[in-house]
Amino acid sequence: MKDNTIILIIITWVTLLTSISVLLNDIYEFNFNQFKEFQNWAKVTEKNETWLTSENTIQWSYYIISAGLFFWRSYLIYGFSYFLSILKEIDRGSYFSDNNIRYFRRIGNIFIQYTISVLVLRFLMAAIGDTKFDFFNELKAEFTFLIPSGLTFFILAEIFKRGKEVEEENDLTI
Repeated sequence: MKDNTIILIIITWVTLLTSISVLLNDIYEFNFNQFKEFQNWAKVTEKNETWLTSENTIQWSYYIISAGLFFWRSYLIYGFSYFLSILKEIDRGSYFSDNNIRYFRRIGNIFIQYTISVLVLRFLMAAIGDTKFDFFNELKAEFTFLIPSGLTFFILAEIFKRGKEVEEENDLTI
């Protein structure tokens, strides 16, 4: 079992490092040059235009939503890092520990929070950019596996909780 755990730890580290490098590359390629153009947005804004519909507000909204998307992607990567903690507990031989139960719940929460938040942010991005937003295509394209995976981790947390109770009962039985 020890060899399998080591292989899983290596695979998890490779996945985490790859995900982090992709995120950093996307942040690097993000167009920060436009940010320089409207740093002095108060000087160039048209006075007759309402603040809510001004071009600068729309551009700032785009940057804020993009920053939110980068945040949620890093939060998802953080969620994947809990797999290392679970594997460490398994490596120690404590399969049904309170920590594993807590880690499974956290992973499930992160997956579901990520999916809902990114769908909302993509909807807002489409509303700002006047592009078409199709809820079912967005859900199908990237998030098909995250909601069921999140629910699966909640189920695993309950199974491990029940396994811990059974293990404790067996330890008390002579």
